[in-house]
Amino acid sequence: MSCFIRKNQNAVNTPSATEIAKIGIVIPACNEEACIGAVLEELLRSIDPERFVVLVGVNGSSDRTAEIARCFPVLVAETAQRGYGYGCQAVIDAALRALPDLRAFIFYAGDGASDPTDIATLVAAFESGSNFVLGTRTTDRANWRNMTLSHVCANFALALWCGVLTGQRFTDLAPLRLIERELFRRLSLREMTFGWTIEAQLGAANMGAAMREVPARERPRIAGEQKVSGVSWSRTFSVGCRIVAAGWRARSRFPQQALAGGRELAPQLVPQPQRGI
Repeated sequence: MSCFIRKNQNAVNTPSATEIAKIGIVIPACNEEACIGAVLEELLRSIDPERFVVLVGVNGSSDRTAEIARCFPVLVAETAQRGYGYGCQAVIDAALRALPDLRAFIFYAGDGASDPTDIATLVAAFESGSNFVLGTRTTDRANWRNMTLSHVCANFALALWCGVLTGQRFTDLAPLRLIERELFRRLSLREMTFGWTIEAQLGAANMGAAMREVPARERPRIAGEQKVSGVSWSRTFSVGCRIVAAGWRARSRFPQQALAGGRELAPQLVPQPQRGI
């Protein structure tokens, strides 16, 4: 694997003008040295560089995650603050300065759990009018063997909690998701650690966003230590309680609004493009 030679190793690594795309694929990464290279190689092979740009937000890492990511034609931003949301926000802020034409953000796992073939389904739902698309995993039993029982149960429970707080039906607290740029700006997320995903999901629902769930795959992580899912029952319970609390806080930030058209959030099959992404 060859790396680009740079005179100044700044916190942000920006692709050339020919690589500017309209949808950013955001990968938060913390201590993913063992897998980030393989994830980026697979992803970059799968996407059209004219339509997408890959954004890696390295947060609180103590290994070579950022250095390895900079070996690829992606935008890299670093922050010393550890947390999923800190990584996402750091690289999104950098992207909006460098790539002002971005239309949406896709949030993607840095450990290999996300499947790049699911990106086309998210984008198809976005292009058909949804501005918040969730890649649900729990409705496909084939995913359960890769999620562990505690992970499946926790996501069902948290999806139910999100439904209680919004009056809508969810099947997953899906980490693979697409959020339209303007909606993301309006959300102005504050929960920068475990509450990042539920705050966005709850906030978008209560703001009346056009939301849709689509099927997504869950793959085994390639390497490294899992930080949220696939851990002990006690750890899952502890993290789950923090997510529940974050949802309750988000409810006060986003008063419920009437939803136009009574949108249904049950998983829907979205026509997939004939060719690659």
